[in-house]
Amino acid sequence: MNEIGTYLKKIHILLERRRNYEYREYGLTSTQLDILEYLYFNKTGKNSLSDIAAFFGVQHTSVIHVLKILDRKELISRGESPKGSRCKPILLTQKGRGIIQSHLCCNTGLSSLLLAGIPEGDLQILEKSLCRIYQNLEDNPPDRLDFDNKT
Repeated sequence: MNEIGTYLKKIHILLERRRNYEYREYGLTSTQLDILEYLYFNKTGKNSLSDIAAFFGVQHTSVIHVLKILDRKELISRGESPKGSRCKPILLTQKGRGIIQSHLCCNTGLSSLLLAGIPEGDLQILEKSLCRIYQNLEDNPPDRLDFDNKT
């Protein structure tokens, strides 16, 4: 069994569970908050459906569902684009900005909890290693033909 992969999966599950618990006071899931934070902090101006899907490495359909919910909650608005719906700029409303700003003011301590007991030098190594793992996976997507030929 791949222990590193197993630990990464377990960490992801626990993080999502904890974040969903902590953000319930805002009526948001961690995924919804991730998109709001992306829109708040993204200074490149790349904030269309396609940009968001590419940033998070997910399909457009996954983002569409979350955007519809955020739109119903009046946390985002959509601009116009002659290129089509995937290129429409997505913007935070004042209500959405307010949630992110209040979220930033209320440190949940999750980062402190995650990194407790890890020396500063080890944190740099951990971050570089996790980035390398991500890049390895990103640079080498599975090829359907390889799987078909191995049967």
